[in-house]
Amino acid sequence: MNLPSPALFEQQAALQDWLMRGNAALSSLINGDRRDERLRVYGDAYQLRLIDVLANDFPVLRALVGETTFDTLATGYLRAHPSRHPSVRHFGRDFATWLGRHEHPSTWAALAHFEWMQGEVFDAVDATAISMEDVAALPADAWPGLRLELHPAIRHLHAADCIPAVVEAHHAGRPLPPTNGGDQLHWLLWRDDFRVHWRRLDADEAALLGMAGDGATFAELCSRLATSLPESEAALRAIGLLKRWITDGLVIAANP
Repeated sequence: MNLPSPALFEQQAALQDWLMRGNAALSSLINGDRRDERLRVYGDAYQLRLIDVLANDFPVLRALVGETTFDTLATGYLRAHPSRHPSVRHFGRDFATWLGRHEHPSTWAALAHFEWMQGEVFDAVDATAISMEDVAALPADAWPGLRLELHPAIRHLHAADCIPAVVEAHHAGRPLPPTNGGDQLHWLLWRDDFRVHWRRLDADEAALLGMAGDGATFAELCSRLATSLPESEAALRAIGLLKRWITDGLVIAANP
């Protein structure tokens, strides 16, 4: 087996350094004429490819701000956050945070965050959800200590209601509505049948879903609800939420 020579590794490292940081030392390793022009071909192709990656990951933001503005944003992000992972799937991970640190409308960062969460939900590992029959088969004395294991393709975030509205309009091919902010609301994103879904969460459901994800027992969920509801209503609310979660395919195990 013939291994690449040290000189080849040196050239590859120099090319990477030039693409990511503009290190001019690469030029001395290239033979022939028009070295800078030939290098620029690689540099342009590298930048355009990563801009395309961001456009694919954030299509709604691109539609909202326009192609020219989006390309400018993507170029600025690329300079600040060169790709450091073998897979370009991870390149846009910090895009929303980067947008939020600059003088751009706050809804741009919020929309980018929402779109990135959609991608994470779509790419998350799969798992088999339980059914209501599985839970109904549990003995009554198992319920207080019941702990839920949630599906890995679940994300919970805060966003103004205009953010999902823009995403829905784009997916439906309708004109995008104004992004004029609004109250910060709880949103749940999950995957079902290879499609990403989302819905608004009431504050109590958002709190209980977070508790369940952290390993709280069913009794602890009821106790949390009992701080704002009568005990009998708290139990009914907890059961109603559990039924909704199972129906949506959010629960993969219920362990006594």
